[in-house]
Amino acid sequence: MKSYLYLRTSGDDGKEKAGLPVQRDACAAFAEKNDYEITAEYPDDGVTGRLPMHARPQGKLMISALLADGIKTVLCYDAKRIGRTQPAFWSFIGLCRDSGITVLDASGTDLCGSVLGGVNGLLAEMDRDATVARLQAGKVYWRGKGKRVEGRHPYGSHPMREYDGERAVVTRIQALKVAGASCYGIAKTLNAEGIKTRYGCQFTVTAITNILRRTA
Repeated sequence: MKSYLYLRTSGDDGKEKAGLPVQRDACAAFAEKNDYEITAEYPDDGVTGRLPMHARPQGKLMISALLADGIKTVLCYDAKRIGRTQPAFWSFIGLCRDSGITVLDASGTDLCGSVLGGVNGLLAEMDRDATVARLQAGKVYWRGKGKRVEGRHPYGSHPMREYDGERAVVTRIQALKVAGASCYGIAKTLNAEGIKTRYGCQFTVTAITNILRRTA
């Protein structure tokens, strides 16, 4: 059965987010095991989960393709890739329900036709809200003590010597940009070499863009 693959990373995902390669491998394994043929991939790298699918660059293209041809199955890593708020999640899932399109996560959960799919969408929003609340509470606590919030130094600008490696990575990013590489190309190069962000995640287009903007 033919299907499309949707991938997304976001700043909302937190430290333990699954990067594009992790998502791709999990979905590919599910597809092979269950006789799905992935005919096209739509990766939104660094796009917030609060945006509805039709407002995301690759999501918009995928919707157009779904409505234009006979492919009626979308594979994704989990409900968070579809949306981390209820409006964002249900705007796409509602469209798929009305159009006879099935959305499956990497564990085989039908996000359109099962109660568990709706629960996963709700949990995605609750997880995001809890993360935001926890970060805000931490900021208030440390500011009340007159201290700088740990980890707030932008990537590559932390004054401690143990972060010298970050400064070397920033220098390389700048050199790659001067050589004509795009932000996507720079992120792809660093990720392929196994270079991680401060929190052990893969680099996204948004992260590279922010680093270049800040260090210009």
